Amino acid sequence: MAEAAHRLSRLRRVLLLKVIITLVIWALPALFAPPSLMHLFGLGVPEDPLFLRLFGALAAVLALAYWYAYQDPVQNSAIVKVGVVDNALATLVVVGVALTTGVTSWFVWVSALLTATFCVALAILRPRP
Repeated sequence: MAEAAHRLSRLRRVLLLKVIITLVIWALPALFAPPSLMHLFGLGVPEDPLFLRLFGALAAVLALAYWYAYQDPVQNSAIVKVGVVDNALATLVVVGVALTTGVTSWFVWVSALLTATFCVALAILRPRP
């Protein structure tokens, strides 16, 4: 029983970190940052930033979902499972693009490392029935 409580405590810490990183690194900059800030991270900004802003909105919604999972990981275990898939897909997209057209932005590589780490951590620590 103590092992399950310790595991849940670790999962909650991972989820809190995921909320913070998702908001600070991905959601808020994609929603509100001027293009000049994006260039500092080695990111190109499309002429029409609609999809960049939509990504920011989606990341903010996911951060909210992770917040609910943080509050009660057992009750919100489906959100933890979504987190595994979300982070796996984000990592695979970066790797796929890197293998086909190339990725030069250090920020994208750091993001891929973070999403891969979150994918593994959430998969290992997810609540079990």
